[in-house]
Amino acid sequence: MSQKSSLYRTIEILKHLNEGKKLCVTRLAEEYEVSDRTIRRDFELIRELFGDFMSKEGECYRAYKKVLLDDVLHATDLMTLANIVNLFGVTQKQSLISDKTQALVDKSMLVYNFKSRPFESMQNYEVIKKLEHAIKFHKEIKIRYKSERAISHANFKPYKILFLNENFYMVGENSSKNNFEFRRIAMIEDVEYKNKTFMPHSDIHTFIANIQTPWAVYGNDEILVRLRVSKKVRRFFLFKKYLPSQKVLHTFDNGDIEVHYTVTSLHELEELVIKWLPQLSIISPQGFKKMLKRTLKRKWEAL
Repeated sequence: MSQKSSLYRTIEILKHLNEGKKLCVTRLAEEYEVSDRTIRRDFELIRELFGDFMSKEGECYRAYKKVLLDDVLHATDLMTLANIVNLFGVTQKQSLISDKTQALVDKSMLVYNFKSRPFESMQNYEVIKKLEHAIKFHKEIKIRYKSERAISHANFKPYKILFLNENFYMVGENSSKNNFEFRRIAMIEDVEYKNKTFMPHSDIHTFIANIQTPWAVYGNDEILVRLRVSKKVRRFFLFKKYLPSQKVLHTFDNGDIEVHYTVTSLHELEELVIKWLPQLSIISPQGFKKMLKRTLKRKWEAL
């Protein structure tokens, strides 16, 4: 069975058509490990969503014009974008995305229904607009941040807005403490521009590009974590990457698999490992086992 979703496959086919390639049903069926009938349905879906822009030559298709899109998104990007559009209640008048991309989202929603939503309620639109402006023009800012315990103020050099674990974060350098931080946008009450700009560091951009969870730690050496996953649940790890760095390295004689992750903090994998216990075990590092035992003990004592 193909490990790629139907939407992902259809978007890839559309991109290849936009590139002027001739695509044949049998070859695509072999590539994606699905039936010829499934591939034909993909072409029918593309025609339904984007109109008649393909010519058929036997079992092959070729586009005689490009669909009106600057760039066709991958399935995962489309799902995330659809969630963001719905979350912020974007309308035609206040759209944060292009008309062409909005059209892609609208058409996809005729076929797909995305149920995942961020936990937080994003009502502070003015804060988001100011953050977007500061990030775009590399402006230093001062934020008022309200956590459950207190209200604090901090000066920041904002780099990006990230969508992680169903929450939105502003990430950047905390100038007040001279370190890299994640700040939940839902907890930022106010943003004030400071009268100076900053020069972004390339190593921070690289770190941000490789962030997998909100528990990533800038400046830490990478840690290789090796897990043994039971054959009873291995299909979930074969069909889904729980972190971008996930790699399946080995299949044991009994059907178990060895899965590797590269992280900057063991806390990045703590929740995942606890979720799948006892169907997986830690091969290395040994320190991860000890940390997990302490965490489980605290959870048990809190019951």
